Amino acid sequence: MTSALAGIRKKGDTGSDEEDELCPREKQFLIKYEDPTGKQHEGAITSRILNNDEKLDVARIAARLSGVAWAHLPPTQAARLWALATISVQLRKPPVWFDKWVTEDDVFLFSVLHACEEHDSTFFRTGGGASKTDTAASRISIDTLTTSADPKV
Repeated sequence: MTSALAGIRKKGDTGSDEEDELCPREKQFLIKYEDPTGKQHEGAITSRILNNDEKLDVARIAARLSGVAWAHLPPTQAARLWALATISVQLRKPPVWFDKWVTEDDVFLFSVLHACEEHDSTFFRTGGGASKTDTAASRISIDTLTTSADPKV
């Protein structure tokens, strides 16, 4: 059996698109926004958990947007570009008014990014539990294995 990482290296496998029963891979949000002129906007938007290729797309987009070496960006500008790249890939079917304001209003941008990050955290159960009933258990465990060549064995 080939490991998942080897499969990704070999075939560019993007992972499973199976639905998670605790949180769906796609989730709709209702966004309400008041622009600087006082006009109210409202619309639904779909967040989709990123697969491997999409995560790589985020990095490529952010790098292209920067126009300079990433290390030369001020941290606030790097965060802004990463947020723009992330939501441009993660969000589907934004309302017509959304693009204008999310690219101009950083408070709005980071609020939308936060909703995307919460969706990601819930999907991958980053906050703890491995199941609906065991919310305190960690879903990942990595322990050191000893080998016969280890003098402590």
